[in-house]
Amino acid sequence: MMKSFARIGLVIAALGPSVQAFAAPAPRAFEPPPTLPGQGDVVRLEAAIAPAVGGCRPQGSISRSGAIVSVVLNFVRGHFFINNPDPTDPQPGGLDPVELRSYGGCKSGPAIFVKPGDTLRVDLINQLAKDDPSCLPNPPSGLGLPDLVGCFNTTNLHTHGLHVSPAGNSDNVLLNIAPQTKFPYEINIPNDHPAGTFWYHAHRHGSTAVQVASGASGVLVVKGERPYTPPTPQNPKPIADIDTVLHDDNGTPLKEQLFLFQQIAYACFQNQPNQPGGPWQQIYTTQGLYNANSPNNIANAPWTCPLATPGNPVSPGVVENFGLQLDSATIWDTNGRFTSVNGIVQPTLTLPAGEIQRWRFVHSGIHDTVNVQLVRATPTTTLIANSALSGNRLQQKADLLAACNASPGTLIPQFEIANDGLTRTKLRTIHASQVGGVLESNYMQPGYRSDVLVVFPSDGDYCLLNQAAPPAERVSNGNGGGQGPSTPQLLAYIHVRGGQPVTGDLEAYVGKALYDANPTLPDPVRTGLRDGDLRPWAPFENLAPPAAGSQQQQAAFAINFPAFTVNNKSYDPDVVNFTREVNTTDDWLLSAQGEPHIFHIHVNPFQVIDVITTNANGQQISIYNPDGTCKPDIVYADKQQLANQYCGMWHTFRDTIIVENNYQIRVRTRYDRYIGEYVLHCHILDHEDAGMMANIAIVPDLNAPGGGLGMAGMRHAKQPTATPASMPAGHKH
Repeated sequence: MMKSFARIGLVIAALGPSVQAFAAPAPRAFEPPPTLPGQGDVVRLEAAIAPAVGGCRPQGSISRSGAIVSVVLNFVRGHFFINNPDPTDPQPGGLDPVELRSYGGCKSGPAIFVKPGDTLRVDLINQLAKDDPSCLPNPPSGLGLPDLVGCFNTTNLHTHGLHVSPAGNSDNVLLNIAPQTKFPYEINIPNDHPAGTFWYHAHRHGSTAVQVASGASGVLVVKGERPYTPPTPQNPKPIADIDTVLHDDNGTPLKEQLFLFQQIAYACFQNQPNQPGGPWQQIYTTQGLYNANSPNNIANAPWTCPLATPGNPVSPGVVENFGLQLDSATIWDTNGRFTSVNGIVQPTLTLPAGEIQRWRFVHSGIHDTVNVQLVRATPTTTLIANSALSGNRLQQKADLLAACNASPGTLIPQFEIANDGLTRTKLRTIHASQVGGVLESNYMQPGYRSDVLVVFPSDGDYCLLNQAAPPAERVSNGNGGGQGPSTPQLLAYIHVRGGQPVTGDLEAYVGKALYDANPTLPDPVRTGLRDGDLRPWAPFENLAPPAAGSQQQQAAFAINFPAFTVNNKSYDPDVVNFTREVNTTDDWLLSAQGEPHIFHIHVNPFQVIDVITTNANGQQISIYNPDGTCKPDIVYADKQQLANQYCGMWHTFRDTIIVENNYQIRVRTRYDRYIGEYVLHCHILDHEDAGMMANIAIVPDLNAPGGGLGMAGMRHAKQPTATPASMPAGHKH
C-alpha cells in the first residue's frame, strides 16, 4: 500500500498545482489568539481584542483581585485541526487532524493581558501522560535522541522579555514540572515595568524545541496607562506609555491585531504495532516514508497526512521525533508546512482604508527567519481577492510571485514603534528603499517582537508576506537554510474595503494623525511625536558605560558536531558559567561560528552598541556611521546581504538578536534589581536543547564570600555570659 501511495504522490507532483483531485480548501478568517474565560474582567481591552466567533475556548481561566491576576493554564494534548491549503491534501476539507502539546487545547496559547504593578499568578497544570518514552533512562533507539534532549512531557514556563525575578517560583526556567503535577508561579511585575509586547512559552531544557514547535506559546501584553508628564529635577525621566498616545481624535485607542507567528512542525507517522526501535520513526511524505535512513529525495519531500488503510496506520499530526522534525537547518523549508498566524494558515483579515492600526508581531517559531513585508496585490488578480491560493508552498510560488510581486511601487511601509516589547526612541520606517540591493523587510528571528503601525491607502487587496531570503542568506555550512524561506510564503490575505483613501506620503499621514489626536501634549513633545521622536515614551535611552577596568564578557556560539557550545562548553545544569554583580553594567561581545545563531538572555534587556564586521582588507570595522545609520559601502559590499537586518538596530534595546557569520555584536546590559540564576542561550531552540546554553548567576556582591549569598564565613559575636539573676523569667538555660 505504501508503494501505491508513493506513486500517487509522484503523479500529483508531476502534474503540478493545477490538479484538482481534491476540493480546494475554503478561505479562513483571521482569528486573534484565544483569550481565557474571564479575560474581560482582568484588564480594559480598549483595542477590542477578542476571539472570533466559534474560536477555541482554552481550558483554564483568568481572574483579577486588586492587582493580583490569577491564571489557570492547562498544559494538555490538544486535539484540533490545522488547515492545509494544498488541494491534494487527503484530509476532508483540507483540515489536518493534530494532537499537539498545547496551552489550553487551542492552536495557539491564550493571550494574557496584564498591567505594570500586577502580580501574575499562574497555576500551570501539566496534564500530559507520565508514560513518556523520551524520558526513559534508555529511550527507544528509533527516537535517535541527542545527548541532553528528551523528557518531552516535562515542562516549565518562561515569560520571555519580562523584567522580573528569575528565582523561586517566578520566571525560573531551572524547574521541572513533571507530568500530572501542578505548579504555582508567582511573577511580580514591578510598577515601573515598560508596557509592551512580550510572550510566554515552554522552556524546560531538553524539551523546549519539541513543545514550542507544537505551539506551546502565547502572547503576553503589558498594557500601559501612564500618560506623559514633564521631567522634573527630582524625576528627570518620568515613565510614560506609548499606549496613551495611540488613539484617534475622539480618544478611541487604535485597533490592535495580535500576530503570533508559529512554525508548527507536525507530521503524521506510520506507527506499526511493536515495530523495533519504538514509535515515531516513519513520517508520511509525498515520496514515501521518511526515516533516519531515507535518501535525499524522500528526506526533502513535503510531508502529508494520508487516510489510514488496513495495515497502514496513520497518526494525527504530532511533534515527537526531534531528529527528523526539528534538528535540521533546512527541514522547515522542505517539509511543506506553513508558518501560521495564531494557528491559522493564510487567514483573511479585512479592514478599512485609512485606518491606522497597531499590529503586534511575535515570532514564536524555533528556527527560521520570517521576513515580513506588506505588498499591494496585482490589481488584475482574483486569487488574493478571493483568498484562493492553493497548493503547498512550492506549488503556490508562481501564483504568489504574480499576485504579490514586491517592488518599490507595491511595498506598503511598516512604522515600527517597539522592538522586543520596548518602545524605540525613534520611529523606524520599513519602506521601499533598497538596502544592500534588496527591498527592506521586517526581519524577525525566533523570539523577536515588533510593534508596527500600519495604514492601507486605498481599497484593494494586499499580501502579508514572509519574503524569500536572498540565496546568499540561506548559506549554512553550504547546505542552505535558516534565514528565511527559499520561496516567498503568503502569511495572510489583507482585504481593504471601505474607509477613507489616503493620498500622499503615509508616514506624514501617520505623524499628522498622532499630532492631531494629542492636542494636550506640550508643543515640543507633540511636534516630536509627529516627526517620529518617541523618546518621551521610551523606557530607556542610553546605558552608561561599565565601570572603569570592567572586563568585557563574551558569548561565542559554535557547533562542533555533536557538541553545541557557548564559549566551547555544552550546557551543564550544575555549572554556573558567569557570575556577575547586581546593579552593575557589562559590555558583551557576541559571535557565531559556522552558521548564524540567535543570542537571548533572560531578565535584563541589552542595548545594541555596535555591529562589527571584517572588510576585504581584514580590518574590523563598524557597520554604522556616527549617527547610527548604516554605512552604504559596508552594506553593499556584503555579498551575503546579512548586514541590512542590523540597519535600524543602533542603540536600540532588545532581549534577542541574531549573530551572523563574520559579524560581532557588542551589547551593553545592566543587571538591574534582581539576583538569582538564569540562562543565556541560542534561540534556535533545537540548538538550545542540544547544549547551546549557559547559566548566569547575579549575586549581591562579587567580593563577598559566596557572592554575598548564604552564611559563608559568618561568625556570631560572643555575648556576655548571663548570670541567673539577669535571665528573664521563664528562660531555660
